[in-house]
Amino acid sequence: MTYYLIHHPDFSRDMDRLHEAWKQDRDSPAGREFQAAVAALRALREEREGEYQGKQLGYGPQSYDLRDCAELKVPVDREFTPGGFERGPSHRLVYREFDPLPVIEGDRVVQDPDAQPYRQPIAFAHRSNDPADIAGKRLGRTLGMPSQELLGVTGGGRPDIGPQREGVRTTPHRIPVPGDLLRQAQILRDSPPASTAPKLAAAPQANVNRPGTGMSKSKER
Repeated sequence: MTYYLIHHPDFSRDMDRLHEAWKQDRDSPAGREFQAAVAALRALREEREGEYQGKQLGYGPQSYDLRDCAELKVPVDREFTPGGFERGPSHRLVYREFDPLPVIEGDRVVQDPDAQPYRQPIAFAHRSNDPADIAGKRLGRTLGMPSQELLGVTGGGRPDIGPQREGVRTTPHRIPVPGDLLRQAQILRDSPPASTAPKLAAAPQANVNRPGTGMSKSKER
């Protein structure tokens, strides 16, 4: 299976900044971040997230409600504890996932079993910069409060400390495409394949078509 990717606007701006840094110096901290982010995005698009450690997110009294999100743990820099032990992956890519759009034929909805679902990258940052917090703000969630639009959706809890636990869910719950993303989703669904499609100004950076491992601090999550 492959996914359409619809970038959050702030995520697109982050990627533009990292891309400019990559063009200036591919071996700079930001240049390495860009390369790692693009590799992770390709994995999300191609359903290869299993190549990364990951975690389904949730919410709590001191965090945003991210029960519809998950994070990929993306290695960029090798980092070590004061005792010399290597820390886990340095960065996090937070994203969510949406159902395929149905096709309307006349007055009925037709479900296409081969239709592509969607994923939305929201935030990419070093773990010490709290990418889950960044994602919560970008989605307009309220700190410590459950989101009404996620009633009935279970989550994975607050992003955890230390190594990944065995048997935990690592991908997000798939939910319907939100109303504010329907136009972009329709453009992607109805466009010709990427190799023949014209560049669409109406949906800038909705998908990943860029070349495609930055900052170092120590807080582990």
